[in-house]
Amino acid sequence: MKKKRIFISHISSEAELAENLKQHLQKDFLGLLDIFVSSDRETIQAGRKWLEEVDKALKSADMQIVLCSKESVGRPWVNFEAGAVWLRGIPVIPLCHSGLGPNDLPVPLGMLEGIECGRPEGLEKLYDAIAAKLGLDVPDVDFHKMADELGELEKKYIQAREGPDIIENPHILCAASEGHARFGFHLDVEVLERYFPKRVEVEAKLTAKKLRWLLTNQHFDIVHLVLWVDAATGALLFDPTNLTTQKAVASLPDAMSAEGFAKLLIESKTKLVVLATCHASLLAYKVSEVANMAATDVDVTAEAAAEWEDCFYGLLAQGKSLYKAFDITESQSSVPIRAIRHQDVVFVLSDS
Repeated sequence: MKKKRIFISHISSEAELAENLKQHLQKDFLGLLDIFVSSDRETIQAGRKWLEEVDKALKSADMQIVLCSKESVGRPWVNFEAGAVWLRGIPVIPLCHSGLGPNDLPVPLGMLEGIECGRPEGLEKLYDAIAAKLGLDVPDVDFHKMADELGELEKKYIQAREGPDIIENPHILCAASEGHARFGFHLDVEVLERYFPKRVEVEAKLTAKKLRWLLTNQHFDIVHLVLWVDAATGALLFDPTNLTTQKAVASLPDAMSAEGFAKLLIESKTKLVVLATCHASLLAYKVSEVANMAATDVDVTAEAAAEWEDCFYGLLAQGKSLYKAFDITESQSSVPIRAIRHQDVVFVLSDS
């Protein structure tokens, strides 16, 4: 069976969404589609002229999907591509995303039937249209899961468009369990107090009860923790821990689940959590649903963590956005602390 070609039209800043959609369509339609994405290096061979390849793809397309956002619908090139295919009598489907709905589409795209990208029923409608127009069977797809995945990309585009939140004079909690407080915790405190003087509350005997009280009675923009995390469950561990097994020594350990911690962060309206002590990838995944997090999946020394913190917090104190600080620090430090992003933010110091 000859493959059908779909041309995905988009602006360069929305290439990630185009590539994600391409991967879903190729997998779900079992390779029966030849999908052209102009920003895809695999689609356009190195050294070939970009405009010639786009022109060839437009002329051979059996269907076009236009990624329509508030930014893209005003770009002449997107409308040109849509018009070029439409004049050939080929189906053109506007796929609306990131705050733009089908009723918001301008002419000529508004003359077509638009579909919403982040809604399961919209994606099902897209798959029905592809199957009907191209003579293919409709694949069995979890459209709710797909909508959630694409919805995360939509959030990124909306946040990038609206810009990061600005937090003036952030309130910071720098806390460690009693066991960890004896091993280099002073380095964490020194870094934070150097860059955010008078903004740091220090707690060197942190327990689950104490953390719960702090996060439900105060507002902390940044929570910096130094303690163990159960790698298998993501739970915070406050008791002395076996260094080999990384399990609490006590039979009834003082612990807090990852889910419970995330709910407390919502109460505190926390924007950023930093935990640079140990295997915390599962905890980071849970926290990323409500806040940004910097975490590591390996053991790091207090000195190595302080090196990373000096670069990272120094950039934040300069007024760099959180995402920018993440990116620069990753390029400058070999310490394997990585960012799990939720929403960009800028911390501004205005105190004298």
